[in-house]
Amino acid sequence: MTLKTELRTGIVKFLQKTKLNKFAHKVYYGYVHGFNSATPELEDALEIVFQKAQEFGTADQGDYCEFGVFKGYAFWKAQNISTQFKDDFAQMRFLGFDSFQGLPEITNPEDQTQEEVFYQGQYNCSKEGVINNLNSKGVDWERTFLVEGFFEDSLTEAVKTQYNLNKITIGLIDCDLYSSTQEVLKFISNMLIDKTILIFDDWNCFDGDNNRGQRKAFREFLEENPQFDQEEFISYGAYGQVFIIHKKSSEV
Repeated sequence: MTLKTELRTGIVKFLQKTKLNKFAHKVYYGYVHGFNSATPELEDALEIVFQKAQEFGTADQGDYCEFGVFKGYAFWKAQNISTQFKDDFAQMRFLGFDSFQGLPEITNPEDQTQEEVFYQGQYNCSKEGVINNLNSKGVDWERTFLVEGFFEDSLTEAVKTQYNLNKITIGLIDCDLYSSTQEVLKFISNMLIDKTILIFDDWNCFDGDNNRGQRKAFREFLEENPQFDQEEFISYGAYGQVFIIHKKSSEV
């Protein structure tokens, strides 16, 4: 972790402990942040991930799915990076799933913290706002799709059929909460291929507690789906972790 990342993390924790995080969050993301990455180190991680998918030969086998789009920067960046590999990713589609209302109501005790680290409406950006952001970067709408709704409503078999969604080459899970990550993993379980790459942007939330957040959701998913193994690939920033999914030989 770089000094800059450590400093940023320290400031965030201070704001949470003093209960100023809601105010600071609204001011920063509403008036200062603009259309930029919420996790700057994610950009480098995405480049490494796309390079690895090219090496694996999975570039044309499945789609890129992002769960938790916020303003759309990482979503656009992923598509932008894909164009650097000539035609290897030409068939890849980009699907972004988001409520466009921010985080859902925090009702699951697993997602609650004393400092209210996460709260309803956090990371709110309207669908129109995201579309405008993506248009400003010249996104290719012929292979870009935004799926609106809270995950409990939008991550359905009907959506898979509607978008002919069968396989995922790269998945970015950026939804903070244990309950939301659970819903995502259940949704994608039958779309993972051998060497699907999963990016957990909030892996170290809840102070890296293995029994909370994305860590717990992923552990439970692997326990419930013994056909998969995981390989740690890279970490990035203060919170991000990337895994390579392996299907056991009888399942490939």
